[in-house]
Amino acid sequence: MLAAQTIKNKHSDVFTFIGGDLARRATSSRAIEDACFDSLVYVSCPKQLAEVMGRNPAIVIVNAKIVGALAGLSDTDTCCFSVRNISMGMALLLKYFDEKRLRFTQWGERHPTAIVHPDAELGAGVYLGPYCVIGAHASVGEGCLIGAHVVVENKARIGARSILHPHVFLGSSCEIGQDCEIHPHTTIGSDGFGYAVDADGKPRKISHLGNVKIGNDVEIGGNCAIDRATLASTHIRSGTKIDNICHIAHNCDLGENGFYTAGFMMGGSTTIGRGFLTGGNSVVTAHVKIADNVTLQGRSSVTNDILESGAYGGYPLQPLKEAMKTAVSLAQLNDIRKNLHRIMKHLRLTSRCTEEESAAPFER
Repeated sequence: MLAAQTIKNKHSDVFTFIGGDLARRATSSRAIEDACFDSLVYVSCPKQLAEVMGRNPAIVIVNAKIVGALAGLSDTDTCCFSVRNISMGMALLLKYFDEKRLRFTQWGERHPTAIVHPDAELGAGVYLGPYCVIGAHASVGEGCLIGAHVVVENKARIGARSILHPHVFLGSSCEIGQDCEIHPHTTIGSDGFGYAVDADGKPRKISHLGNVKIGNDVEIGGNCAIDRATLASTHIRSGTKIDNICHIAHNCDLGENGFYTAGFMMGGSTTIGRGFLTGGNSVVTAHVKIADNVTLQGRSSVTNDILESGAYGGYPLQPLKEAMKTAVSLAQLNDIRKNLHRIMKHLRLTSRCTEEESAAPFER
């Protein structure tokens, strides 16, 4: 539940009170077409305002650019606020309606089927779901939520208030910082893909003795794989957000506050700077370095170092503006080829013509 007065008191640096009854309370946040008396609703389009206000919701958050459209609407006790950035408004207020914690706490603090090694350390307020396993000398910080069938191996560490959804695997000696969230079926600390090949062609596995270190406030989506380092650490620095179905190879180092969209794959021993942003299905090869504040277009491939900040795209990789021109040209490639064939035929040239033939005078 969220009271309008709470927004005014706690978030006045982001929301501007416009008018209405500050005693109104919202018990849910709904889409415009589903809004009702006890709803919180976000509005970014003037055309939606009349419909929303006619439903008399408890609280309306309006994009600051369309505040003027409120004038002339029928009187209502709906409490109205403006915000410059609707997305930031959602980030601050939707958490009041998030019942995610109930998924973990419905069983009590420790489900009877949870297995905790006697040498493991659990902080205050840790909730353990059905069939989870906490290994020897593992440490789980206060307020953590551990879902069903999660495996935390020996000597692994989890910082305070982090959430591990069902079926997450955290390998031995790996570390997760505070306020992180790891979604279902993600593996942290599996062996890297490292082999030596005998003279007879037989591959021999290289043992991976390192770990994975994840900073604070990191979120990792479902079905991701993050490999442990060979000897040192694979790093996911603080503030990083990784989407579903991504692979981070061994010995990599991902800088702070990066955004890795679904399908991102990377080779081992690569370093990516701070503020990285990539579109879906991008690939970064092994043993390269990428500067801070680099943006990749979706489906891009990086095969060499990127030493300067900026936007890039395509394969081979180019500055984004050039990559977009190349993409347009590729779409016209068949027409270009046909036109070139016509020109060469008109000039009585072939692809194997001699220099003398190509220099001969034009004849109709």
